[in-house]
Amino acid sequence: MLRTRSARLADVEQIHAIIRLYSGDGTLLPRSMAELCENVRDFVVTEEDGRVIGCGALHLYGIHLAEIRSIAVLPGSNGLGAGRKLVKALLKEAARHQVSCVCLFTRIPEFFAKLGFAIATREELPDKIYKDCMHCPRLHACDEIAMFRGQIPRQSRSHDIEIPIPLVRLEA
Repeated sequence: MLRTRSARLADVEQIHAIIRLYSGDGTLLPRSMAELCENVRDFVVTEEDGRVIGCGALHLYGIHLAEIRSIAVLPGSNGLGAGRKLVKALLKEAARHQVSCVCLFTRIPEFFAKLGFAIATREELPDKIYKDCMHCPRLHACDEIAMFRGQIPRQSRSHDIEIPIPLVRLEA
């Protein structure tokens, strides 16, 4: 039986192993054990019969924006609903914090569109760009699609940049 729960320090090795499976080819950004320990409170895990089979995190930029990141499910556990459960748990956490917009970057937009996400432009999410993308080796050749749920912030809270770009929505 699948269930999601908040991650604990005891889960960090398993989370690290899952993320490592997808960071070698650039699907996910690599995360060190130290970084995962520091941020374990951001993570949710999916368990099947007591074994961690998936993970995901919610990074808070402020009440205006949060990002779902590091979503990964062990190969062989795809199709069980673990990813969907992770996203729903992270959205629930964002709602608990009263975040007005949740974003993510993905190569599988169809999956997230089924969960209510729409396509955005990178320029609409400058907090994410300044936090992670500037350090990514794929910065100028990124093949990920920016997506969001909620109200895209009209102004970046951390950089006070006006964003006069119209929204682009993905049809479900």
